[in-house]
This record gives sequence, C-alpha cells and structure tokens, in this order.
Amino acid sequence: MAPSLASIDLLLLCAIALSISLLDTPVPRAWALAATGLLAVQTGALHAMELQPFDPAAPRSDAIVHSLAEAVAVLAVPAFTAALLTVIFFHCARAYARARRRLQEALRAQAIGSDIPTG
Repeated sequence: MAPSLASIDLLLLCAIALSISLLDTPVPRAWALAATGLLAVQTGALHAMELQPFDPAAPRSDAIVHSLAEAVAVLAVPAFTAALLTVIFFHCARAYARARRRLQEALRAQAIGSDIPTG
C-alpha cells in the first residue's frame, strides 16, 4: 500500500513542479525549486522502498510504515506537499485580490471620467 500512496503523491508533485516552472503564474519560481526538491526526495525514498528485501517468512505487521524510506515517502513528503500547496494557493489568492482591486479602480476611474453613477 505504501508504494502506491507514494506514487500518487509523486504524480502530484510532478504536476506542481511542471506547472509552476513552465507556466506564467503568480507563484515565485523559487517554489518550483522547492517542488523539484520534494520530487527528488520522494523519488529517492520510493527507490529505497523498492530496494528493500522481501522476506515472506516475516510475521505480518499492522504498522503503516516499516522503514525510514516508507516514512519519508508516505508521511513526510505528503506533509511538505500540503505546505507547498498552501503557499501556492496563498500566492494565487493574493494575485487574484490584487487583480480584482486593480479592476475595481479602473472601473471606478472610467465611471468618474464618463460621469456614470457607480453603485
């Protein structure tokens, strides 16, 4: 289960890193580097999980994670991804608020210039 959860998060990180670095967004490009760093850590953790030896005689465990690589891939990286998404959404919301204020000011200035009452 842990490798599949980590793979889903890895795909999300790929999409974030590509969209931030390739598109013209209000998010600073430095956050694309943060996404790339998370992507590198996640890829390393996933690779380490796949290299772990499989012992069929080992007793079944109900633990969520069994190694440091699984802990990084399943717990740490998703937490950092959530923080990264929070920062990205903050920058997008701030840019939206600025654009909305500029539009309202432009409409107000246009209304004043043409003597149309504003409501």
